[in-house]
Amino acid sequence: MRLVLVSLVSLGALPRELVPVRVWLDRLTYLVPGAAATRWLLLADLACLVALGAATRWRWAGVPAAVMAGFLALNLLGMALTDFYLGLAVFHLAVGLATAVLVPGGRWMGVALVAMALGLGVLT
Repeated sequence: MRLVLVSLVSLGALPRELVPVRVWLDRLTYLVPGAAATRWLLLADLACLVALGAATRWRWAGVPAAVMAGFLALNLLGMALTDFYLGLAVFHLAVGLATAVLVPGGRWMGVALVAMALGLGVLT
């Protein structure tokens, strides 16, 4: 705790030009999958979003609504985290968790997506 407090005070004492704005992103680089892995994970995301939409009462409207909501969430995460690829990694985890929690017959899909996202993030 003392180390965190000292580092925060020292970062506050430095001029703004010397401190990178996104210094915390460097610690999360091991979670971001490579480009080839991201393409496959996006296909897995699409399958999970279709399963989420199919689990609704109105499947004909639920599937397109889930895909559109996923696309919107992906863009919002990319803007909120100021790094698109970090937002993409968080999106993979969020879609996997949502599928595991909300789709009764597709829990394995969500767990598999989370495991693939974390595994490919560490390996690539």
